[in-house]
Amino acid sequence: MKPYIISILIFLFFKAEAQTASALNISQKADSLFKRAKVYEGLGNVPQALHYYEKANSEGNGNIQIAFNFAKLLAQSSIYQKADSIFEKLALQFPNDPDFIYQRALIKEAQNDSTAVEIYKRTYLLDTNHINSAYKIARNYIENRKFKEAEPYVNKGLSVDSTSVRFQILLALKQFYAKDCHDAIATYNKLIGFGESNIQIHENLASCYSYTNQFEKALDQYQILLKDFDDKNPKWHLAVAEVYKSLKDYKNAERHMDIAIALQEIPLSESYMELAKIYKRQGNYKSEMEALKNALANNSNNEMALYNLAVAADNYFADKKVVLRYYENYLSQYSENGHMQDLTKQRISDLKKELHFSKN
Repeated sequence: MKPYIISILIFLFFKAEAQTASALNISQKADSLFKRAKVYEGLGNVPQALHYYEKANSEGNGNIQIAFNFAKLLAQSSIYQKADSIFEKLALQFPNDPDFIYQRALIKEAQNDSTAVEIYKRTYLLDTNHINSAYKIARNYIENRKFKEAEPYVNKGLSVDSTSVRFQILLALKQFYAKDCHDAIATYNKLIGFGESNIQIHENLASCYSYTNQFEKALDQYQILLKDFDDKNPKWHLAVAEVYKSLKDYKNAERHMDIAIALQEIPLSESYMELAKIYKRQGNYKSEMEALKNALANNSNNEMALYNLAVAADNYFADKKVVLRYYENYLSQYSENGHMQDLTKQRISDLKKELHFSKN
């Protein structure tokens, strides 16, 4: 972007913000750098935003707002150690402020550090109205099947907002895993009433209906899964076959059993796709790319393999010019009828902006 355009944007931003250096209790230079950083952050130019945040932070004489914004963007950019260092200093300076401790917990969680939950508990001890911490603690307990320990945190969240989807989901999971299926059915149906619909909701609801011998209702949920999510899922066809067996509809049971058996013979390309998913969960993007290339070698018409390859490249390569070529390769083959063409076009546009701004 041309320097004079940046200058105009900064001028307009200053006017809109109406926030003076004296109000921030920092020097005019630090204030100018801080606002410039916020302009770049708003434009999505993260490297430039971090550059000016760092300068503002050096000039800001320990200003909390500058340090907080800088650390948050560092964390969002996966520069965890530096972000954590800033939040640690803020937490020591303001030991009764739960937000600085909470931000440190988020960083630990992003790094798969098991100590994150203990830091969430420290946050909640400081402020029992810190609902985000309550959610994180409750979710951890439920994931570890500690339902009794999760209960007060789930109740806290629902006491603040009884329509909270995330806490209703935790309540449903607690009931489901504890085999309180009648209660789980009520909670899952409440979530559906809120407009929620995902694989876990319908799978668990179907399972609960089967567990309580409500087979017709279980069948309804499996039909939603097959129709709206994946009609080639062998596990669901097998479950449908079992439901039909319970209803003594053996013809349909046999049909779905045959489908399930046939679908077990996964093509090699799809096997590599599954392998790529495992590497992605591990953050091993280089190996993910190799698996996706193998998927394409076995099926050059595998659209999702080609798109996922571009996403993996986006995660792996620092050079955005290289990343851009991967997305453009996908679009060159699926510009008219590609399922991911809209997302690809948006990402290409964003990358071109990043590359343009990085030249200035």
